[in-house]
Amino acid sequence: MTDFKQLKYLPKVALIGRTNVGKSTIFNKFTETSRAIISDIPGTTRDLNYGLCEWDNKAFVLIDTAGLDVSTEKKIDQESIRFVEKAAHEADVLLLVVDAKSGLLPQDKEYAKQIKKYNKPIVLVINKADGHKDLSETAEFEKLGIEQNEKISAASGAGTGDLLDKVIKLIPMKSVQAVGKNIINVAIVGKPNVGKSSLINKIAGEERSIVSEVAHTTRDTKDFAIEVEFGDKKATLNFVDTAGIRKKRKIDDEIEKESVKQSINAIYRADIVLLVIDASKEITAQDKSITKEILDTNKSLIFVVNKWDLVEDKDEHADKKYLDFLHKSFPYLTWAPVVFLSAKTGFKVQRLINVVLEVFEKQCLEISDKSLDNLLSYLIKKQTPRKTKGTKRPYIYAMKQVRVNPQAFEIEVDQPKNIHFSYIRFIKNKLRDKYDLIGVGIKLYTILYKPEKKKDYKK
Repeated sequence: MTDFKQLKYLPKVALIGRTNVGKSTIFNKFTETSRAIISDIPGTTRDLNYGLCEWDNKAFVLIDTAGLDVSTEKKIDQESIRFVEKAAHEADVLLLVVDAKSGLLPQDKEYAKQIKKYNKPIVLVINKADGHKDLSETAEFEKLGIEQNEKISAASGAGTGDLLDKVIKLIPMKSVQAVGKNIINVAIVGKPNVGKSSLINKIAGEERSIVSEVAHTTRDTKDFAIEVEFGDKKATLNFVDTAGIRKKRKIDDEIEKESVKQSINAIYRADIVLLVIDASKEITAQDKSITKEILDTNKSLIFVVNKWDLVEDKDEHADKKYLDFLHKSFPYLTWAPVVFLSAKTGFKVQRLINVVLEVFEKQCLEISDKSLDNLLSYLIKKQTPRKTKGTKRPYIYAMKQVRVNPQAFEIEVDQPKNIHFSYIRFIKNKLRDKYDLIGVGIKLYTILYKPEKKKDYKK
């Protein structure tokens, strides 16, 4: 049984859908006796239900939006949308639940539209598919445009095992026995021919303990893991390798599309992303496309400037000049550390491993509410959220840490939708400065401040 103190380290999966499709039945089936006893774990909210799910020696937190009350009209009410947004923000994988007996309804289309914008893995769960008739009438759900789907009956349990198998494959899992240990999923991404294969081979060749090499479902990707020591701790670095990406004999646009697609798959599975750049080449639109995905998923990032040995006429200021160039190319990623190395010669490869471990330690840093309250007071005094035309100036009442690995924080605001994205970026940058979260991706949620609920909650 998983220690509940470790739950904040677990990945999360959200059940989303209209009422009466069977979300609560699925939740109760998957969580068994664990339901309702983890409502006060770090990272949970009063508006959603959380339960521990264990399957095939793996564990994750299941989020149930069972409290949603969708109107009979086509549109979903704003309160329901707020709950969905909260669950979708927190989760690593989204399960959209529909009812095979009722068929496709307008609300199902609305939910599908809402959750697609989060760019997270989605599985369509067609529940109540009990008989041959139900199974044959599920084709209409293809209109939702969700590729991955499972037909189940939560009441009887039919198909639920296949659904859990799919969930396990979609999220970066840590086994139940390994929760709390240092297992770090690292994606090595970048354009073709920047040296990803050489870097993989150098890391694998120089480390003594190759734990495993597992062929992955994505055609040209595979994982391998190494064990390393840092200080008095041990860690397993699980590298998600996209080094197998090869150019197709098609137009450049198709090459870029295939490369970015596989890189995105690796990014979703990773705790930390290594973006490999060829020091002897120019920064391209493809590099920027990959960094956009990293920003959108709030992943931790390390720039790896490879082939540093090929740069001619280097002087003692060469690395600083390139760093300035990199920051101009990626102005919103100046928080990411940069490692100059040569995968071919091995120059600074060990330094890269050390930086990965340093970033991981910061990802697991726990911060007290008191410290965050002090920081928030300082930030508001220094720069209050600005008022935009036609809106009310938002006021932030509280900030707290809701998760580690990845780092996630929550701010309570009286006008969440009026918080400008630049102020969110401002808070993230100050969090990195204050707590030395260099290279660490930060998720920052905005939730509605409800004074009456806070008052009741304290009783």
